[in-house]
Amino acid sequence: MKANRLFTACVAALSLVACGGGTELTAALTGGAEKPNPISTSAAGNATVTVDTKLEVEGSFQGLSANASMAHIHGPVGADGTGPVYCTLTVPSGLSGTIEAGTGAGSCGDKEVTEAEKGLFEEGKMYVNIHTSTNPNGEIRGDLKKP
Repeated sequence: MKANRLFTACVAALSLVACGGGTELTAALTGGAEKPNPISTSAAGNATVTVDTKLEVEGSFQGLSANASMAHIHGPVGADGTGPVYCTLTVPSGLSGTIEAGTGAGSCGDKEVTEAEKGLFEEGKMYVNIHTSTNPNGEIRGDLKKP
């Protein structure tokens, strides 16, 4: 009987390992986090990104100086603290709203994440950025980190 329980426990443990599971990362979005030039704004936001073979994204923002024009995950971060667009997020054209992974070409929701890219997320080399017409390079930004 003990052997059966041990076998069942081992199978359950191996199933969890085999299923993997995403890495959850969070970001607090502020103007002060913008690089290379911080932005003076009362806008703020947050994002949670779960990284596995795909990306799951949820978050919100409020108080932008102008309507959100676009949002992205950028990275990997270069020496100047900025990085290229990795994928596009979905945000409403407004001063506040939700952040989602979205769907379609170039979207974060349809992005296939490689093991190397997953490593970049886990190493803190990726960030979320929301852009506005007032601040086309980004009004609020947050570096993705493990909570």
